[in-house]
Amino acid sequence: METAEHGNAGTALRNSLWNLLFRVVSSTDFSRIAWTTILRGACLSFLKEPIDELPLSDNDASRLALKARFLALPDHRVYDLFEFLLTDDHAGLKEMDRKLIRRGLNELLEREGAPVRLYRDRFRPYQDFLGFDEMAEAGETVRLFDMAAAQRHMSTAMAYLSRRPEPSFRGAVREAVLAVTAVAREISAKDVAGGGESPPVIVGSVAHAAKAAGIPPELLAGIEALLRRAHAVSGLPIGGEASRVGEEELDPGEAHLLVVFASSLIVYLAREKGKEPAA
Repeated sequence: METAEHGNAGTALRNSLWNLLFRVVSSTDFSRIAWTTILRGACLSFLKEPIDELPLSDNDASRLALKARFLALPDHRVYDLFEFLLTDDHAGLKEMDRKLIRRGLNELLEREGAPVRLYRDRFRPYQDFLGFDEMAEAGETVRLFDMAAAQRHMSTAMAYLSRRPEPSFRGAVREAVLAVTAVAREISAKDVAGGGESPPVIVGSVAHAAKAAGIPPELLAGIEALLRRAHAVSGLPIGGEASRVGEEELDPGEAHLLVVFASSLIVYLAREKGKEPAA
């Protein structure tokens, strides 16, 4: 989609998104009230518009009114609207319609070359399928192993990357570094178990978890180099002092690389936890 607001013409991606919504809603609208319900819900809870002059007694007129509003939204608000329709109970969309939209959205986004994909009803930035899958797998890993702190930081990192209209790349790197810190602390706990000590909290390094995680020395050196870079650009203090690098403009490509790296590292570290016998 283009960055400007749109009139009734729209772009190929915007038109395809509307066509998906139109096909799904119309195909299950046997009672002929679906568009009226969705228009009312969108104006009340998403657009925050007055509803007294909406054509709520005319289903087709409601569809056209919603279409006009859809095509006039700024690009980032189109994604916001779909997230609203998929998650908010006030949206008026049937659960069957939500399932059909979820099923067709990513195929549509891939076909149109969109820079996002849908994951857990949120649009996430997408550069390649490997990076997207790594971030998704990292999120699943910390959830599966009940790593609450890491899960919060990974969720926040994804939210920063997905922030619209402008992502917060430094915020995403910062949260990814903190997620690695939380996972490394969990893994290193195996080395201090039974000793009455608490595992250390060390930001920007996993050396303290290397033995428990089974990281070869040669691999550890590369991991540490990338982590130091991520720590430096994250804006987090280093040795109690602010990082000068963390105040410089951060290249979006580097930010994406560092977040994907952190995601891969989380999955790699947690593999050892998955081998632990059940308590």
